[in-house]
Amino acid sequence: MSTHLSNTYVKFWGVRGSHPTPGMTTVGYGGNTACVEVSLNGQTIILDAGTGLIALGRELAARSYQAKQPIEATILFSHLHHDHTQGFPFFQPAYIPTARLRFFGPDSFQDNLESVLARNQTPPMFPVTLKEMASAKEICTVQQGDVILLDDKGAALRRGNSALSENTISVRIHHSYAHPGGTLVYRIEGGGVSLVYATDVEGYVGVDRRLANFARGADLLIHDAQYSDEHYRGQLAGFPATQGYGHSTTSMACELAAAAGVKQLVLFHHDPNYDDEAIAAQETHARTLFPNVYAAYEGLEIPLGNNHHPEIARQSFLPHAQPVSLAAARSALA
Repeated sequence: MSTHLSNTYVKFWGVRGSHPTPGMTTVGYGGNTACVEVSLNGQTIILDAGTGLIALGRELAARSYQAKQPIEATILFSHLHHDHTQGFPFFQPAYIPTARLRFFGPDSFQDNLESVLARNQTPPMFPVTLKEMASAKEICTVQQGDVILLDDKGAALRRGNSALSENTISVRIHHSYAHPGGTLVYRIEGGGVSLVYATDVEGYVGVDRRLANFARGADLLIHDAQYSDEHYRGQLAGFPATQGYGHSTTSMACELAAAAGVKQLVLFHHDPNYDDEAIAAQETHARTLFPNVYAAYEGLEIPLGNNHHPEIARQSFLPHAQPVSLAAARSALA
């Protein structure tokens, strides 16, 4: 079981987009799909349920056993594409009767969140149905304008501004149209810190002003940066142009971070075709555009709060494994 540098932190368990990418050339940044853990005011908040959720589930079960406390967690879905839901059927806490899980996310083609999750586990697609998972589950569809309030008494859903107690976490919701079917962006605030999770969004010419206003002044912005500029424009040999696919370039993420005046930017939702070498190159390019930025990797843990200067955090959590070059990987496989 891991040890944490503070009680207020963000930890990355899955950082890829589209589909998992196991292999020797992706070990530096990781191959699991989107899943981010946020620990704040004693609450465990999970952003998306890609395959990174599987390892996080084992970790939560181990923590629960050691602390002799039941698991309680809130899962926020940005949208319901496979790479953001595919880890949930294998999420160990969902099978533990004492676990209490809360789910919030969008509807899909007039189906509510619960119906979509249930359909994903309908035989023959999966042998265990949603109802057969033993945990206590609260599932709620949300939309722009809703505010989720979390505290030690549970969760409440409000619309508009609400008065907050000292220990309450607020989760504000922004609906982005810059992805097929739309996606929800979450702003989590509590304990004097704020972070914004904006995956599966595509940048606009002159910056997405709605999103920039929503992310204004955040301590941490986690932003989609799936493509290099060359790939996006169709100038990368062997790859099509990806304008309109609903994902951003590194430059778009940096431009949005600057416009929003955030303190720290993490590049997220890496393209499954990119090896560690390619992602490291994106990170290097990003650092010419924004002063405090790095690419997410599995295991990256960022402490949040007044005692942790963003620049110090960035220097302390550089990738745990050196990128594997294509030449070295091919030599090892020969």
